[in-house]
Amino acid sequence: MHLLFVGDTHGTQHLDKIKNMLPQLDIGPRDAIIHCGDIGVAWMGEEDDALRFWRSLPCRVLVCLGNHENFAWVRRQPLVTRHGCQGYWLGGEVFAPLPGETARLGGKSLWFYPGGYSIDFAFRRPGFSIYNDELLPTTQANAIIDRFLRRKGADYIISHDGPRSFITRNFGFPIGPPSRDYWNLMGEEEGARAHPAFVLDAIAQREDKFGRWYFGHHHRDAAEGSMRCLWNQAVLEDTLTGGIDVVDLPIAMA
Repeated sequence: MHLLFVGDTHGTQHLDKIKNMLPQLDIGPRDAIIHCGDIGVAWMGEEDDALRFWRSLPCRVLVCLGNHENFAWVRRQPLVTRHGCQGYWLGGEVFAPLPGETARLGGKSLWFYPGGYSIDFAFRRPGFSIYNDELLPTTQANAIIDRFLRRKGADYIISHDGPRSFITRNFGFPIGPPSRDYWNLMGEEEGARAHPAFVLDAIAQREDKFGRWYFGHHHRDAAEGSMRCLWNQAVLEDTLTGGIDVVDLPIAMA
């Protein structure tokens, strides 16, 4: 079985990098695409071209929801159990695991932590182009991280944002907590929701808890040890042989 890990596609805005690459790969019904978030479907109504594309694929598609998602639409989708975990069925073979759920594919376990902080929040409208759901409530986030650290671990961690330590070392971004203006816009008390980069750092320090870690969000490609940020690259893994191929995609502009 093959697992293809891909990053942000933002509806149809950056979808061509995947469309143009897939015909070159032997992806079939027994395989799966693991999307690291900002899939950005159904912004144009109950269906749009991006959603129709993902639903049309012959393989399974598991999505770690990002921050640029239509959460109002996602919450209306059926809540089902697939691949050994709970999540939203988005139609076809497209499935978005709930936060902290572990999916099982090809004998491998994949643990999902969704969400990200929209640094462009000032240009967005709550309940229309940005949703509180992009960040988990702090109590829930801490409980999910604690529960993961008390268990055996997972073969893969799939998140939208990555751990703050990786981002600081590889990108030099000054990752800080959401600003007061963000909390005011979202109608939340300061600190009511958790920035993923901060809470995921607790897992990054425990390399014994995961095999490999894939995430997106930062519109850059970088790898360090077992962690990789995806943007203009994808990774194809063979769960049987353990083979790993890094695939260069057509360049998408941030």
